[in-house]
Amino acid sequence: MNLVIAKTIFNFLMIAGIILGISFVFSTTFSKRGKHKSVVYLVLVILFLTLNNIQIVVVDSGILEVNFYVRKLLIPWYLLIFPCFYTFLTYYLKIEQKIYSFVPITIGLFLTEIAIRLAFIPLYFDEDNNYIVAKYSQIEEIVNAGFAIFLYAKAFLLLFRYANLYQYVLSYDNVKWLKIFMALGSLVILLWLTAIVSNISKVLNPEIYIYYPMRLSCSIILYWIGYQGFFNYRILTQRIQIRKDMALENETQIVLPKSDVRNQVDAKENQFLIIKEHIENNNRFLDPAFSLDVLASETKMSTTKVSNIINNQSEFNFSDYINQLRIEKAKLLLLEPKYNDYNIEAIGFECGFNSKSAFYMSFKKFTNATPSEFKKQNL
Repeated sequence: MNLVIAKTIFNFLMIAGIILGISFVFSTTFSKRGKHKSVVYLVLVILFLTLNNIQIVVVDSGILEVNFYVRKLLIPWYLLIFPCFYTFLTYYLKIEQKIYSFVPITIGLFLTEIAIRLAFIPLYFDEDNNYIVAKYSQIEEIVNAGFAIFLYAKAFLLLFRYANLYQYVLSYDNVKWLKIFMALGSLVILLWLTAIVSNISKVLNPEIYIYYPMRLSCSIILYWIGYQGFFNYRILTQRIQIRKDMALENETQIVLPKSDVRNQVDAKENQFLIIKEHIENNNRFLDPAFSLDVLASETKMSTTKVSNIINNQSEFNFSDYINQLRIEKAKLLLLEPKYNDYNIEAIGFECGFNSKSAFYMSFKKFTNATPSEFKKQNL
């Protein structure tokens, strides 16, 4: 009875995931940003996962009555998931020219496995040769698992050991979400290996329930990475464009000679103007890593002195002074028509905030409104 309940819950969750996967594939494919290769491969990851889950649910739930041959030789859509994810990763990190894609090899392996299924068609009604089909199915899964683990290991090393290859992307995205995915993916790999080893001696009648935790975990994690990947890709491309636009603005901006201003003020104001000009003329406030220590080093003053000058002359402490400049910049970008369709988080990140929560908190503090409310009130 417990197994029946577990199977019902499993099928329900799988069907919910299938609906989510189909929705993601269609909505992303027909979006404006669904044509970039990184997004295309991300969509393929979700598509192949969804196709694999569909046939698992159809067979396990008994929706269609299938014989031993069909149950053992389902189409190996799962084989295509890891290579597509690995290729998505190389395009997202903009290193596709430096890294070999395993998609051609995978397609060859996939077609070979389909050809073997066709070669086994004479055994379709041969109940006496079930062992041959079952043994091949087991060997095929071991081979595919080995290939998947190989690609997973390469992706893991790429993210954690070869960050020098994607320094450009790191200036926009800390790829923490990808590292979280790789950590969670290790659990799926472990569950998969556990299921394979547990059934190694059960060729004809493997325990399918052992695969349930792996299948559910894999589905949840991959649907999560699908959403995160598309969302973060969108922010990445928008941040790149915003930064390019701001660089052009800086090139055309006229900056008054510093000496013309300094001669008209007393010593204390002079020191504050040195700090102010350095921060604003060099857009230092846009750097999320900018700190009081960094400012003191760049202006060749002590940290205490810089802090006291800002506190006395601006009526803000250092943190609020910098965040106030960031919010003023964000307000300008939010009201810029060409950024109307941009994600608000992309604007916040390019204005120097390193998290969505920090941006929204500061925006509310200095404007008494959220970024969305500010846009509605001023557009």
